[in-house]
Amino acid sequence: MNVHKTGRITFTMRVEDGAMIIGYRLRQVKQQLGFVAPLSAVEKAEVAARLLPAALALFETMSPADQRHSLRVCQGLQARGCTDDMLLVAALLHDVGKAGGRVPFWTRPAIVLGKRLAPRLLARLVVPPRDFALARRRLPRWRSSVSYAWYHADVGADLAAAAGLPEQAVLYIRTHHQPNGPAAALHAVDEVS
Repeated sequence: MNVHKTGRITFTMRVEDGAMIIGYRLRQVKQQLGFVAPLSAVEKAEVAARLLPAALALFETMSPADQRHSLRVCQGLQARGCTDDMLLVAALLHDVGKAGGRVPFWTRPAIVLGKRLAPRLLARLVVPPRDFALARRRLPRWRSSVSYAWYHADVGADLAAAAGLPEQAVLYIRTHHQPNGPAAALHAVDEVS
């Protein structure tokens, strides 16, 4: 992604990368439509062993597809040699801002397509988290949902902070979409999981 001085965003991509992304997104659609098994007892125990009760309660608000995805990201980090407990906790909770019905399934492809095809329009449609309370009263539900999808990292970080998670885990959740940010390793695994 390139951001120009005018604020215009352009994307360049190799054909191979495009095919990989399309395959990944199609797998996500399949999972979000319910074609994913809930976590097994062994997988739930793996999650519970890493999360304190308040964090586990947050994890359990996520859909089965998001729980499975988050566990896959955590396991992917471990496979790459990650031993940072806070990063592994953040991996399990990085998408908790989408939970609780805030981000219905249809918003996910809308965000992906909007980022690629109409980023300026999408940026004008979303409402920042500080305005969510006001937005819920005045905006159509679809626009609130798109806003939650866009800002799910911030919403999730705020939920994690309210649940008492350490600042480092909260920072990792907040920055998990920044390829060069504090949670760059989480971002890299998230992009392919």
